[in-house]
Amino acid sequence: MNRFIRNILFESQFDFRVFYHGSTDKELKGKNGIHVGTYLAAKEALESRIGVPVEGEWDGKRKYGETLLCGKKELQRREKEEGILCITGFNCEKDVPEENYYVSQRNKISTYSDNSNISLNCHPIIFRVIVIGSMKNSYNTPIDDDKANMLIMRQIHKGNAKNGYYYINKAEDEGSISAVVPDKTFLKII
Repeated sequence: MNRFIRNILFESQFDFRVFYHGSTDKELKGKNGIHVGTYLAAKEALESRIGVPVEGEWDGKRKYGETLLCGKKELQRREKEEGILCITGFNCEKDVPEENYYVSQRNKISTYSDNSNISLNCHPIIFRVIVIGSMKNSYNTPIDDDKANMLIMRQIHKGNAKNGYYYINKAEDEGSISAVVPDKTFLKII
């Protein structure tokens, strides 16, 4: 492992600004702020939005439309045998097939927060970011998940979004600390 990578991994253990984000295109965007958190929180959020791959994880190396996704039987097996919470969002809608499937085999296509369809040609990925923008509270004083979402949406809709918020997750990686920021200028991809 080269020295640069080793230093980043070492620093991330002690830097409360280092988080992960799951995206379909390695871009930082969000209608109601951008959420970042632990690797598990980012993974669960992305899989809830677009589905759970049968093999491996979303690593940016494969096309969404060409990736076999877990059907109801496999999702239930993972929850029962492995204790992995994955029957949420896109994975619990009525048209999820019993058997593993490709997203093109479903009646409904997964969508972004603005309700536009996610491209079947995208390459979903979970990647590391550092919070570089101003935060209203500290990592050691996180607020409630719902309150953070309400505050960031209020700032964005009023057009005066100047701070992000650290919060305690209620859903993805429950109990972990995440952050929500107004836009991509608050984050740096590493």
